[in-house]
Amino acid sequence: MYRHSISAASALLLVSLILPGDLAHADSDDLSGPSVTRIVTLDSAPAAQQAAPKDRAAARRTVSDAQRTLVDAAHDTGIALSVQRRYREVVNGLLVEVPAGQTGRLAELPGVAEVTEPVTYEMPERPTPVPKDVLAKAVARAGHDARSGDAAPSGREIVTATDLTGVPQAHRLGYTGKGVTVGIIDSGIAYDHPALGGGGFPNAKVVGGYDFADEDADPYDDRFGPAAGHGTHVAGIVAGDDAHIEGVAPDATLRSYRVFGTKNTPTDAIILAALDRAAADGVDVVNMSLGSTGNRSSSVLSLAVNRLVDSGVPTVVANGNGYAGPFNAAAPAVADRAIAVGSTYSSRYPFLAFTLDDGSTAPVPYLDSGRAPAAPVTGAHPVAVMASSCTPLPAGSLDGKIALFAPYTGTDVFNCRVMDLARTAEAAGAVAVVHYDPSGTPDALPFSPCCGTIGIPVVGIRARDAERIKAAPAGTELTWGAYAGAPMTADAAGLMDAGSSWGPGNELEFKPDVAAPGGYILSALPPAQDWYGVMSGTSMASPHVAGVAALLLQARPDLTPAQVQTALQNTATPLAMTGDHERGRQPVAQQGAGRVDAVAALASVSGDTLTATPSELALGDLEGRERTRRITVHNPTAHPVTYRIGQTAAVSAAPPYTSEWQPTDATGDARVDGQDSITVAAHGSRTVTVHIRQPQGVTEGTLFGGWVEFTRSGSTAPEIRVPYLGMAGDFDAVSAINPTFTSVNKTLDNPALRPGYFTFGKNVPTTVDLTDASTANDQAWVMLSHGFPLLERMRLQVLDARDEVIDTPYDASWVTRNSGAGTGMAFYSWDATRTDGTPAPAGTYRLRFVFDKALGDPQKSPGTQIWTSPEVTLVR
Repeated sequence: MYRHSISAASALLLVSLILPGDLAHADSDDLSGPSVTRIVTLDSAPAAQQAAPKDRAAARRTVSDAQRTLVDAAHDTGIALSVQRRYREVVNGLLVEVPAGQTGRLAELPGVAEVTEPVTYEMPERPTPVPKDVLAKAVARAGHDARSGDAAPSGREIVTATDLTGVPQAHRLGYTGKGVTVGIIDSGIAYDHPALGGGGFPNAKVVGGYDFADEDADPYDDRFGPAAGHGTHVAGIVAGDDAHIEGVAPDATLRSYRVFGTKNTPTDAIILAALDRAAADGVDVVNMSLGSTGNRSSSVLSLAVNRLVDSGVPTVVANGNGYAGPFNAAAPAVADRAIAVGSTYSSRYPFLAFTLDDGSTAPVPYLDSGRAPAAPVTGAHPVAVMASSCTPLPAGSLDGKIALFAPYTGTDVFNCRVMDLARTAEAAGAVAVVHYDPSGTPDALPFSPCCGTIGIPVVGIRARDAERIKAAPAGTELTWGAYAGAPMTADAAGLMDAGSSWGPGNELEFKPDVAAPGGYILSALPPAQDWYGVMSGTSMASPHVAGVAALLLQARPDLTPAQVQTALQNTATPLAMTGDHERGRQPVAQQGAGRVDAVAALASVSGDTLTATPSELALGDLEGRERTRRITVHNPTAHPVTYRIGQTAAVSAAPPYTSEWQPTDATGDARVDGQDSITVAAHGSRTVTVHIRQPQGVTEGTLFGGWVEFTRSGSTAPEIRVPYLGMAGDFDAVSAINPTFTSVNKTLDNPALRPGYFTFGKNVPTTVDLTDASTANDQAWVMLSHGFPLLERMRLQVLDARDEVIDTPYDASWVTRNSGAGTGMAFYSWDATRTDGTPAPAGTYRLRFVFDKALGDPQKSPGTQIWTSPEVTLVR
């Protein structure tokens, strides 16, 4: 039976591995068909890290016995089970290969908790290399711009750790991560880099690790993998230290667990293995700059993260990247006990640039597209202005030149986008292309273009620089290899990066937990990528927080992961609205508690300031009711402290849950039992009850949040904050059908029954005609952009004239929205057959979508929404 679904959505990162293993040989009548790979988790024995440290060796033996019992049971019941990998530390589980027809029987065996299909991830984008001489200019400029004084940050601190979170000041106080080991689960580390130990492996900086991608003992970040450079860049942010860069915890040591490889299909199976090894190796902190938007907080990978944290290891995870509005947090960042990190812009742009021989010395900053080779670091070529048309150019007309163009603005924008224009230039001989957007502000650099890849560099520049090039004499040359760093504007500097993924989690978990600088960060790269480079995103923000966690553990090695998170959240700095910093605070759903403050967090764990627990309040959907939560303030000092209690609300975010989210100034209200102050005794604690009401008169599903604040008597600024995040109204009332698609595309319907694949238009009756010579009308197609954060189940059903279901062409569980930035969609088809594969008779049918919404409440049944198409006439 033919099934087809085409999606225009995207995901994030990861990698998998198949190893020779044990085989339970048995005769069976359901061995035919393809074999599939599955992760089997067992509940017959707890994972080793759930035991006390002194009991873990015995716990590992018990786990091994339980796994052996399961394999024997599979053998005895005729299940042909091939064990590819075993997990013992953070989950009791197996990676197995099994005939597809036997997965149901496997799930029914005693001791099996769950059988899941490994989640596949995409690789991260490549970094942009920065020549050493350009980096030296950036460091010198950053140092020149820094404030003066003995505590002033150095240029190399600023370009890597930045001056936004107090890290340079923490270094001056003696906190550098000494004695702390951070495990980095990524693409490996180029340990021969001077900032990362230099020489062989292991060395004084990279003290251990393992390559799970290629299954060997050398976790080097080589140049051949699609994620090459990512892990080295992350490592430099955590603990890099040389003449050019300085990480957050420069004296920390690292362990490298390579999971992004050169050949393997990326799945979460290999991440479980890396987490297992990190736990066994006894690392103090784990960083995971990776994730998938399709997972749940109850997934096996999230479960593994929770258990690693429970064993005493703070685990910091990137919250994800995407201009897709609320409900886009990645997994395993959505794990309950992970410290999920959002990204802020840096305080300055460390832009690569080029120069022009037009009489001006001003460099022209640019952004690499991420879809093409990086721009070269040397060389000069003439610039030629190219028409914004995808009509082929004469062969050789752009030989040896760099083409400059603006986006195509005609009616056929789907077939002539920026990358299509770039390929037109490449076919005419261009060696690189430069694009700009005249419709934006003159000083804005364009976002990464869509779609596809190309064999020549593609960079975006400001519109005002494009006008300069267009006004220059014919034959003006462009020379690569300049630097154009500059302070960012007040509406962006240190504030939330527009591309940082929003929370909450798909089931209303409080995510992200904190934010940190991730935009335009200079760090280390492997030698094959020219030693240094710039990258942006939550992948860079996460290691910043992992580095701050290392500073806290240096100060207090006995801290629990919960205490680390409490210190980070209690002392975080709430951020103003990006792009409109005078309006109010950025929604909590994107910034969490706010940007971390290393110095304030160190004061907290050193016992100099009070703490408040829990350090975040996830309220769920209020459905018009009031929520009550309790906060306990702890005083570790030798004297009583009095606090004024108040709250500050953030701007709220109304649906749709896409990049078209609507800011609203209507906010929730948090009040503490009529109290406006409390006194906490020396070495004592005090609990207050917080009553929180949702904002009034807002759209159903509006996300609201703020901070309960505790301000020491005599001070003007809060010392402790506890953020809260909730939803106004009923989660179930939010539509599963994305409204942004039709508001942007006013001539289209969503969903829409269509006569053919990838045809756009209104929802109209259609005919499937199997009697003519054409194959274009042999199926019925439905276009759908669905916008609910997480569907517990989504089905496409076929109804006959009696409204009976005769086929279900699509049936999937745990489906995340495909609406992305607002216009993502997929096409689903019916091929005129019934469930048993026999031809459906001629007649009249309709297609029906059934959406079962995951509501984040285990006590409630999924909310269901149904859409039914016009008639489908089947002709035979």
